[in-house]
Order: sequence, then structure tokens, then C-alpha cells
Amino acid sequence: MAPDDVKTARTPTDDEVLEFCRRNRHTEVDRQLVFAVLKWRGIPVTSVVRSRVRLCGSRQLLELWSRRAVYAKDAAEVFLE
Repeated sequence: MAPDDVKTARTPTDDEVLEFCRRNRHTEVDRQLVFAVLKWRGIPVTSVVRSRVRLCGSRQLLELWSRRAVYAKDAAEVFLE
């Protein structure tokens, strides 16, 4: 970090920190839903599936995956592009 960057860096406000935590908490719930639906359907949650879901930060994509998991025959159908 350059010396000028240190001068312009700021500390996030309490509201920003709370919003960040809220978003991440909801995203984690969405991840757990994908895992739960896959398990309920009897679709194996392999290490590859688990990694893909864990690395996803998009609530919209996680919601899409959980909806697809309801009808999918296997995990590949859940992640179709």
C-alpha cells in the first residue's frame, strides 16, 4: 500500500459492517438450502459440488441451484450453464 493510500483509507461504519454480515449470513443459508435439497433428493454432495456451492457468493445463483436441485437427476443438472 502506498503512503497516500493509507491517508485515504477509511474504516467502515457500523451500518456497513452489519449489512456485510447480514448479506453473508443469508448467503450461507442459501448454500445450506442447496445442500439440503440435494441430500433430500438423494443426490451425492461430492467434494466438487461442495466446493462449487461454497465458493459461490451470488444469492441469485444459489437460489437458482436450489430450485434446480428439486427436479435434477444429478448434480450436473443443477449447475448447467
